[in-house]
Amino acid sequence: MNQRLLLCSFSVLLLLVACGDHSDRAPGPPSLLTVRSTAAPEGPAGVMSELVFPVFMDGPQERAVVVRYQSRDLEARVDEDYLPVQGELTIPAGQVEGSIVVELLGDATEEVAERFELQLTLEGNAQLTADTAIGTIANDDGRCDSPFNKEPNPWILPTGSDPLNYAHRGGVIDFPENTLYAYYEVARAGADVLEMDVYQTADNELVILHDLDVDRTTDGSGNVVDLTLAELRALDAAYWFVPGRGTPHDAAEGDYVFRGIATGDRPPPPGYRASDFRIPTLEEALQAFPRELINIELKPDQDGVGDYERQIAELLLQYGRTSDLIAASFVDAAANNFKAVAPCIPTSVPLQEGVVLVLGSYGPDLSLPPIPNHVAFQIPRNGNQISQLPPSLHIEVATPDLVADAHAVNVAVQVWTINDCQDMLDMIALGVDAIMTDRPLLLEELLNTPPGERRCD
Repeated sequence: MNQRLLLCSFSVLLLLVACGDHSDRAPGPPSLLTVRSTAAPEGPAGVMSELVFPVFMDGPQERAVVVRYQSRDLEARVDEDYLPVQGELTIPAGQVEGSIVVELLGDATEEVAERFELQLTLEGNAQLTADTAIGTIANDDGRCDSPFNKEPNPWILPTGSDPLNYAHRGGVIDFPENTLYAYYEVARAGADVLEMDVYQTADNELVILHDLDVDRTTDGSGNVVDLTLAELRALDAAYWFVPGRGTPHDAAEGDYVFRGIATGDRPPPPGYRASDFRIPTLEEALQAFPRELINIELKPDQDGVGDYERQIAELLLQYGRTSDLIAASFVDAAANNFKAVAPCIPTSVPLQEGVVLVLGSYGPDLSLPPIPNHVAFQIPRNGNQISQLPPSLHIEVATPDLVADAHAVNVAVQVWTINDCQDMLDMIALGVDAIMTDRPLLLEELLNTPPGERRCD
């Protein structure tokens, strides 16, 4: 009896060993592996800094995946701007993330941003989403003690050109607003400008969020100024988003298709991470979008310390963003404080100053005075879109007369927030320089249609 039991036990043991041996078992589906392009400041002269490429897969594998990489010069030069890299990164079995680090060589030369490329190959059960990744070395040596030069003004488009497609908060109706996911998607779709709002946290970090509080868009509550960055990063920034509707709080549970990605309860779409659905920092956006035009809206400095505008200016200068970005604000105090610390960065006309200028030029017989301090008017189509104005001033703002007057003094006209198809066509016909919209996909579709064939269903 004992001998029979021993033989049975031995047989079971052999069976378990055989089942545990995966060497002959066919692998599961391959993971998608992304090496994300990124940017970093070069650092002070004589000091080495780092540029870190995030590496991630959309699911773990039972065996290790190896990423082989080699750097190649573009504008950046090896041993002059960065140290060459050639090697491999192993993502162990069961894990999904890693990073590739490239050392940068700082100098004191003012220069445009320079790029190099990582050429990529894989070994293991995974597929690359792209076989190259771009590292952008930002110029952080620029001075900012003189006003910007707007001769010519790059934000004024040639007569007859289509307007710029401004993705308002990344596309409030198309994507979960103010998330990296939204900005990546609209940039891929062809939007020209990424519009983002910046608040300061309780621990003086700069985050991208439109509202004073987090209640409308996230699964949390409270004012941004009262929450730390860690507390904000724990929230789901896509919690209330419904595609095509924005952030309704009364939709069916199944309509919230991105809910839970940020917290790890649902997998992200291919090529994305959970962190792409959280509240991002301004620096993360600058790292992610070094070549896209950006519009930053400054919010009121809620804690009254006064370093908010300086922090933003210093970060923009660190990433060399002085000629391809507009700093905008409805708050005249914030706009003036920013201009005082960063006169070299282009700005739009703030609200109170803009109201005085527009009303003073209203009508065909009046014109605008010179406006040397700003590159653009950012205006609504009509005054009833500005809650701060009394009903008596709810006049048509975006008019042929204003466009002509603004262009005559070298100021662009950028109109917000245009979500209706016919309104978009009206603004295109008006000759405005940019249309800010919560529906950048619709606007892009119109702009990609030959002018004579543009219609609204």
